[in-house]
Amino acid sequence: MAEKDPLTVRLFGYGVPYRVTESADGGIEPIDTDAAQEAESIYNSLRLLKGLAAGPRTGQAGGEWAYSMPFGRCGVAGLPREHLVVHFCAEAYLDVLAEQGLETRLLAEGEIAHIEPGTIARLRALPLEGHRVLVAFQTEDRTPLLGNAGPFITEGDVPEDWRERLLLCHAAFDEAVGQAKNGWHRPLLQRFFETMADKLAGDPEIAAIQQEARAAGSYDVVEEQVFFDRQRALLDETALERIRVQDEAVFRFPGMFGGVAPLFNLIN
Repeated sequence: MAEKDPLTVRLFGYGVPYRVTESADGGIEPIDTDAAQEAESIYNSLRLLKGLAAGPRTGQAGGEWAYSMPFGRCGVAGLPREHLVVHFCAEAYLDVLAEQGLETRLLAEGEIAHIEPGTIARLRALPLEGHRVLVAFQTEDRTPLLGNAGPFITEGDVPEDWRERLLLCHAAFDEAVGQAKNGWHRPLLQRFFETMADKLAGDPEIAAIQQEARAAGSYDVVEEQVFFDRQRALLDETALERIRVQDEAVFRFPGMFGGVAPLFNLIN
């Protein structure tokens, strides 16, 4: 029997991906924002998700595309997986680059998508009219907090400025995708994952985190929807207000999904 509730050992929360405009050649241009705007956006989106506010009733697409940062994790002993659910979207796509090449998955509203270690993932979504795209995420352990996750780059350092970071990482992703037709992307992915793995090697805290997650049964969950429902139940008025005022325990910007509300601190 599991010693702990799997939710207590996970990294989980919500995010509102970066808004961008797309050019005819497939490039993107970030739409300017700041932490205060993104905190307000995720606050309003979460109130809609909880049924605490009325929103537009529409099935029509509207607004700018929303993009996540292209990101990946090397994985420690093949763990952890990440699970995503996209809300308030007219269209949503998950681009996954692996050793075998690129796979683009069409996601339905509310569908649970799974991301494996050793891959680079990028979410793209078109919001419903009058909405922001909202992403719910659950990662099976908390090793990403120690460096087992990062924006995808092929060389150099990740820029501090979020706009530069977004553009650089998307350019790196597009470059790797372009080379995947000939298999030339594999050395790029190998260097990225090896750099991450080198930083994690020998860290006893990584092993302790994974042992705790294993004991709680987090890696063995069959029905992930139950945990997404319980994650949503944590969003009471107090938690939502903390997000709105940018309490650093439950809100940060920038993150992999733009403005991010990590909720795992609410059950510690």
